[in-house]
Amino acid sequence: MVHRISRRGALGFGAAGATALGLAACGGGDTEVVEAPPEESGDLTGSVVMWIYPLADSASEEWYQPHIESFNKKYPEVEVQVIQQGWGSREEQLTTAISGDNAPDVVYFNPDFVPRFAEEELLVGLDDLRDDWDSFVPSALEEMSYEGTLYSAPILIQASPTFVNQKIMDEIGMEGPTTWDEMRTVGKAAKEAGYYLTEYSGIATLNHNYYMYLWQAGGAVLNDDASAAAFNTPEGLEALEFVKEMVDNGWVPTEPISVEQPFEQSALAQGKTAYSLGTNLNTVRDVLEDEITVLPPMTQEKQVAIGSVGALSIFNTTDSVEAAAAWVHHLTEPEFVEDVCSTYTYFSPRTDVTGLHEEDPPIAEFEQYVDVVNSGILHPQAREIIDTMKPAIQEVLLQGLDPQEALDVMESGVNDLLSRGS
Repeated sequence: MVHRISRRGALGFGAAGATALGLAACGGGDTEVVEAPPEESGDLTGSVVMWIYPLADSASEEWYQPHIESFNKKYPEVEVQVIQQGWGSREEQLTTAISGDNAPDVVYFNPDFVPRFAEEELLVGLDDLRDDWDSFVPSALEEMSYEGTLYSAPILIQASPTFVNQKIMDEIGMEGPTTWDEMRTVGKAAKEAGYYLTEYSGIATLNHNYYMYLWQAGGAVLNDDASAAAFNTPEGLEALEFVKEMVDNGWVPTEPISVEQPFEQSALAQGKTAYSLGTNLNTVRDVLEDEITVLPPMTQEKQVAIGSVGALSIFNTTDSVEAAAAWVHHLTEPEFVEDVCSTYTYFSPRTDVTGLHEEDPPIAEFEQYVDVVNSGILHPQAREIIDTMKPAIQEVLLQGLDPQEALDVMESGVNDLLSRGS
């Protein structure tokens, strides 16, 4: 049994915290720590609404119906409704739903959502939901925890494989890169042959571009207690200068730095890019006819892969906390984890559910790297920090701003943001 950690008061988040999410402060009493449900019960009642998001282009609400039916065999008096929402404006949708007293009972979260909603005391602690948390990948549990409490139960791990376009690599007569120096060598050869080394999307989250290079250099976004910026360091400068080097040498296309492109229009999809730091292979294979070769994640000082964790949280605004806990418990059982991860090409967060992609060798090969996935920083202001840093990075890449000057500007802006609090 995982050590029990008492929950903070449910529904009683303060006015200051409510303001941060644009919510009106609510009143309410404490709620029990959520416990593991009985294996089956005809006495457990309630209605559970779960908001999920498209886990693939083919994902639908109907896909969950067999799992609702298997759940109802154990808990026949609990009604479950799965509602698939769009990815766009997720946070705004949730904020509106909570403030309008219409929040879902269960919601699909990625790691950067947990600190914000946990800080507002809107989530139920899940430490005691299962007695086999030691059968889950430790990093997946860590990503979904905040200040020592597990707030979201992992159901999948997304690890975006690193790969090369083998046609390009054969043409330039080189192996795929696994270090920054090897990237430089491939970059020069690829450019001479009329290709790009890789891409840098300045519109995307920093979790998938600058942060990756920062972490690979051995740097960090925030200090150990998350009270101040930690990227204005030799490691942070090395990372930013490396990205600038790629741009200045023409090893990456410039348009994606400032313009969001449909994937089909990207240089990668058009077979013009030699290397990807991490991309969904199914998306690539649906468009690109060239052979791809999966590589180990990039290493400088550290080896880091792009990815994330998908998990389920329970809002403490629910009227059916025991029923919601039973539903989340059901969806973290091996049967559901195996189904969702094999159907939508994710990796399992459970150490007792492995080898799901043996018939797809490129995917299967990358499973060994799930423990080096870094999905971002666990902080209530993670998204605001990214928004604060992005403009200066784009100035470096497109307008010639000195990298050290940019780091100074970003450090000041992030520290000011942190000092104001969430």
